Amino acid sequence: MVELEKAGIPTAIILSDGFQHDADASARAFGMGPIPRVEVPKVYNNITTAEARGQTEPVVPQLIELLTRQMTGEDLEEAAIQAAQSRREIFQGEDPFDALDAFNEAFLSRDWGDGFPLIPPTHARVEHMLTGSSMDPDEIVCKLPPGNGMVTVQKVATNCVMAGCRPEHLPVVLAACRAISQMDPFAARGLLMSTSAGAPLILVNGPIREEIGLNSKRAALGPGKLSRVNVAIGRAFTLTLKNGGHWYPGVLDMDTIGTPRKFSLCVAENEEHTPWEPWHVEQGFDPEQSTVTIFPTGGEHDHGNQGVDTPDGLLRSIASGIGRGGGYIADLQGEHDRTAPGEIRSGGGTLILIAPAHAQPIAQGGFSKAAAKEFIHHHVNVPASKPMSHFNVPDKVRFQYRWLYDLTESEREKVMLPGHLHAGAYHLVCVGANDRAKNLIIGSGDASIVEITHRN
Repeated sequence: MVELEKAGIPTAIILSDGFQHDADASARAFGMGPIPRVEVPKVYNNITTAEARGQTEPVVPQLIELLTRQMTGEDLEEAAIQAAQSRREIFQGEDPFDALDAFNEAFLSRDWGDGFPLIPPTHARVEHMLTGSSMDPDEIVCKLPPGNGMVTVQKVATNCVMAGCRPEHLPVVLAACRAISQMDPFAARGLLMSTSAGAPLILVNGPIREEIGLNSKRAALGPGKLSRVNVAIGRAFTLTLKNGGHWYPGVLDMDTIGTPRKFSLCVAENEEHTPWEPWHVEQGFDPEQSTVTIFPTGGEHDHGNQGVDTPDGLLRSIASGIGRGGGYIADLQGEHDRTAPGEIRSGGGTLILIAPAHAQPIAQGGFSKAAAKEFIHHHVNVPASKPMSHFNVPDKVRFQYRWLYDLTESEREKVMLPGHLHAGAYHLVCVGANDRAKNLIIGSGDASIVEITHRN
């Protein structure tokens, strides 16, 4: 709608009940004023064609009026996004703990937190956090999705304080902000604004992993002492997306159910025990460079096996644990879906966090990382009925797959589709304890990688 209006084409929205606040906030975030709209009670993709017509036909006259009325200067005035004025607040109580409670209650009631207790971002603490970067505090880091907030170094540092980070963690969070800001806008909006339970995962590579104490081994995505740096960095990124990118639940984040992955997802690759080139080297960086990659995630499951010890057997086992796949049959990505073989494909992929105890025998059996991904790709096959069950309307499916809807149920079970269109949609990253053979398989999509810079 915003792009059409910029091109001078009048628009109006048919808005389902419950999305009014989201639509207004989205329009403001993308530089648009009041939204011409009509409202209907139900979300369209959850109702029948008859129900859709029944709730749409009565509002057609209103749509015509909105699209043909004479616009006034007030209607055309563009809503500007006003940066919140910097101010200092004082919280008091009978003792320091009472004042801390008052601070947390105020910040959480404004949705400036994540539900866990926050550390007060006092002037002294923020100044100390800023010593971790050589950037000027007022320098703009990026325009942060989904609300296109202009994020400064100081704003990121403030959220890092609240999350419990140390100064040396700040450059990682700054890089994570740059990485997600450089993601394809369509993919970033899908990750952060969808009704699905999506969450960004931070992957850190290079020497900085050991320097700041990131966990790449046992329970690297878990809570506790071993992963305290991972948790703090992941949490700081989430808070920055909220308070810098306006990623607030029910406003721009329209997730239906939610997921604990949104609290904190940060991990480092176990480069010391991987038999292959690390992820960042695979992407064209030098081993001595430190990088941050943002992966979109859509759910994960633990995958292991019993008694499988041959290289091809291990790869077959991993392939068997990969989900339904076949999302490429959906005609939802348009031009954004055109990627060359080997590139991370928009709209679908699988991130495999593979334990060293599996990666090493696979590599010793002669499989390079590229060969392992090719093997997995050729062994992930799903019956056509699985992806089709998520798209009951042929009009939402790519033309070249619509013939599947002419088949009987039993015929659909026999037609096998690849999980993804090419091996480049599978991403292998070595993570976990060296003496445990369990992998984590995560639904993923476009990834964005940047170098970590401006460290003090």
